[in-house]
Order: sequence, then structure tokens, then C-alpha cells
Amino acid sequence: MLFKRLNRTDAERVFVVMQANASGIAADDVVQLELAAASVDGVKVIQPASANLLATVGVADAAIASGAYGLVQVYGYRSTSRIGPTDSTQTSLGQALTPVAGQDYFSTITSLSMNGTPIAILLESLTTGTSSNTVSKKIFLRCM
Repeated sequence: MLFKRLNRTDAERVFVVMQANASGIAADDVVQLELAAASVDGVKVIQPASANLLATVGVADAAIASGAYGLVQVYGYRSTSRIGPTDSTQTSLGQALTPVAGQDYFSTITSLSMNGTPIAILLESLTTGTSSNTVSKKIFLRCM
């Protein structure tokens, strides 16, 4: 784990080193632990799968090639992150975010259906017009 040195003027952030077990993990992609029986080792990550959203560990800090190791942010302020398509405007800061099965982004949620605290919190407003694209927004991660 990499803990940032304490500094009162900078937000705290925590990173872990993980291995990509899938191709196409780009910077700002949401990732989860690989849970295939033959691959489980607590180090390999993939895009979120439909049945295992609670295994989400964070956001890739930079692109990670398949089989390579890279940093995944698991806690703290993040100035860039993928937020999925939405048809409505989210003006309230603090909107809960959840990973989306089979995708590389977070989506806003109105109720906590994951039986726990949200994985991330939106720190910027979303506007309409993002119904077919992901957008990069500031978030606060809580995957630890």
C-alpha cells in the first residue's frame, strides 16, 4: 500500500499495487478483484462483473496492461473518474456512486441497494446530455 505523506493542504489518498487480469484497463477505470477460482490471489483485478460488485477495490490510477502491475486508488479524493451515462441532472453534491456490472465506470444511485456505505461520492454536478457518454468528475473513494 502507498499512503501519501501527510500534508494539511492536500487531500489524503491511498493506493494499492494490483495486477491487471484483463486487457483494456485504462486510467480512471473502476476495477474489482478477480474472483475466478483459479485466479484468486487478492492481487488480480478486472472490470466489475455482474454478480461481484462488492469486490470493487477502486479506480485505476493509470492504464494497466494485461498481466502488468499498476496503482489502484482505494481511498480519498480523486480529481478524475469515469461517471456513467445519465439522463438526468444531478445537482446535489454528495450523490452516492456505485460500480456498474460489466462496465468501467460508476453510476449515480438514489438508494443504497448494496447494503452498506457507497463506494464513492460525487463531488461535482452532472448535467443532462451525458446519456450516451461517460464523463470525468471529481469523487471521493471509500473502498478500504
